[in-house]
Amino acid sequence: MSRILMASWLSCYLTAGVAALLFEFGAFRKGCVTDTGTIYILQVVGVVLALALIPLSLRGFKKMVDRLDEKEYSDERICRIYMTCSLLRILAFFIVIVFGTLLYYLIDDTIGLYVAAIGAICSMFAFPTKGAIEDETGF
Repeated sequence: MSRILMASWLSCYLTAGVAALLFEFGAFRKGCVTDTGTIYILQVVGVVLALALIPLSLRGFKKMVDRLDEKEYSDERICRIYMTCSLLRILAFFIVIVFGTLLYYLIDDTIGLYVAAIGAICSMFAFPTKGAIEDETGF
C-alpha cells in the first residue's frame, strides 16, 4: 500500500515537471493565453482550487481516519477505505500542483507558481510512509 501511495504522490511532481520541461524547451508556447477575461477566470479558478482542495484533503482526511478507529470494520475494509481516501487526497494535491504549473506557463504570471508552491508545501503533510499508514490504520 505504501508503494502505491508513494508512486501516486510522486506523480504529482513528475507530471508538473514534465509540463514545465515541455514549455521550457519550446514544445508549447509560454504565455499563449492573452485575453484579459480568460486570464482573470484562470487565476480565480487556480486560487479557488487551492483554497478548497487543500484544507479538504488535509482536514477531511484526518476526520476520516479518526472515524475508522470508531467503526467495527474488518481489516480488509479498513485498508480499502484508507487506500481510496488516500488516493483522493493525493488527487486533490495533483490537481492543485499541476494546474498551478500549467497556469504559470499559460498566462505567464507568477500566480500559478504561488498556487503550485502552496500545493507542494501542503502535500508534504500528506507524505505517505509505512509508519504513517500503520499509525493511521492501527495495523
